[in-house]
Amino acid sequence: MVKTNAWAKSLGIPSEEQLPLEDGFSPVYKRTAREVAVRSLILQGVVAVASGVGPEPIVAWFRDQFIWDQATPKEKAFLSKKKRSAERRAIMAWHMEAEWTLLWMMGKVPALGLPTKLCDSRRLVEEIVPPLGADLGDFLASAELREPGLLLAEDERTYNLWCHAQKDKKTRTLPSDLNLDVLYERRYAFEWLDGNQDWDDVTCDA
Repeated sequence: MVKTNAWAKSLGIPSEEQLPLEDGFSPVYKRTAREVAVRSLILQGVVAVASGVGPEPIVAWFRDQFIWDQATPKEKAFLSKKKRSAERRAIMAWHMEAEWTLLWMMGKVPALGLPTKLCDSRRLVEEIVPPLGADLGDFLASAELREPGLLLAEDERTYNLWCHAQKDKKTRTLPSDLNLDVLYERRYAFEWLDGNQDWDDVTCDA
């Protein structure tokens, strides 16, 4: 069966690990570097709870660092519940891939590449994101977005891959190594970066 690399090339979609700068038009994304950084931190807490960590210290941490108000209504509800369904935990746990994408937007992840493998969760937790209870001042102050042309190049790649994946899955001709869940989370993060929808309301239309 065809692999994602060959599939992307056949569609004229770049397959490199690191995409070159998109020349010409470079959009001004509505989300700021600080917003992206805060969103990645909130997702880290949500993913941790989805994976079995108790929510109380995470909520206390968010409050202490003044980012609790930037959690969405659905995230606050998830973190406040005493019981969480397995389905809801699974949905929230997959947001680690969106978090990885947000961290790439800030240059804290070197490359995304094609969506064929899961993110490096060990590196994310141990090397990139501040540990639970840490002061977030330096992390937030150092946040900078990549050049708009680089963001646009990856934005366009995920969009084109997502559109073709929606079409090809109907005919069951998707590449054997394409991870649709990873692709969805990347597309979700870029749709949010575009700034037209709040996090809870993001739709990944093809």
